[in-house]
Amino acid sequence: MKTLLTLLLMACAGAATSDTVRLCGVEWPPFTYAENGNIESGISFRIYQEAFRRLGMSFEAHALPWPRCLRLVELGHYDAVIDNADLEPFVAGSHPTASYPLAIYVLADFPVDDFSWDFMRRKRIGMVRGYDYTPTIAAFEGWRPRYFTTDEQMLRVLQAGRIDYALGDLYSVPILSERIGIEIKRLRPLVDSTNLYLVFNADRADLMRRYDAVIGQMIEDGTLDAIYLEFMPLTYSDVMRLNDGTHAGFD
Repeated sequence: MKTLLTLLLMACAGAATSDTVRLCGVEWPPFTYAENGNIESGISFRIYQEAFRRLGMSFEAHALPWPRCLRLVELGHYDAVIDNADLEPFVAGSHPTASYPLAIYVLADFPVDDFSWDFMRRKRIGMVRGYDYTPTIAAFEGWRPRYFTTDEQMLRVLQAGRIDYALGDLYSVPILSERIGIEIKRLRPLVDSTNLYLVFNADRADLMRRYDAVIGQMIEDGTLDAIYLEFMPLTYSDVMRLNDGTHAGFD
C-alpha cells in the first residue's frame, strides 16, 4: 500500500512540474469541440494553443463530466478548468476569455415570449448538473429544477415535451438545437450573464499569472479578436462589450 501511495504522489508531483499543462472541461460549442474524450478545437482551444505556445509550453485538454472536472482540478490531478467563472477554490486572472449569457429556451410554438422571475415560479426547468450558475440564478428557489448531464441531453428532453423550459447560453444552445433537429425560441430578456476564465488549481497560481499576462498581450495585439472571428461573426471585443453587466445588445 505504501508503494502504491508513493507512486501516486510521485505521479501527481510530476504532473505539477511538467511543461505539459493538463486542462479539462466539457464540450461547449463554439468554444470547445470534443472528439473521443479530447477537446480538439473551438475558440477557447485556439486561445490556449496560442497562449501556451507563447509560454513555451504544451497542453492537453480532456472532456469530462463537469463535476468530475472541477473535483480533479481541485485535487491537483488537472491544472485548470476550461471556461469557468472566477469562483473558489480556483484562481483566475484579470482577463476573461469568454462570457456566459444565460436565457430560458422553449419550443418554437410555446405561447409565451417573455421571461420574468415571477413567471418562472413553480415551473419545471432543465439545468445541467454541476454547472456553476450565477449567484442570482443559484439564489432563486421559485422554480423546480430538473438536472441533466449535458446541455444536449437537456434539449432532447425539451424536444420530447418532458420539460417546458431549459436554461442555456446564447452560444451553444442554437448550435446544439440545430444538431439534434429541434426548433426553439429564446424568452427575452436574458436571465443573467457572467465572464469566464481558464481557472487554475490554487497551487498553480504562478502559472495562472504568467498565462494571464499572455492573454492580456493577445487582447492588445488583436489575437483574441481574430480567433473569435474564426468561429462567430463577433470579435472578442464585441462580446466583452455586450457582457458589460447591462446585457445591452444581447436582446
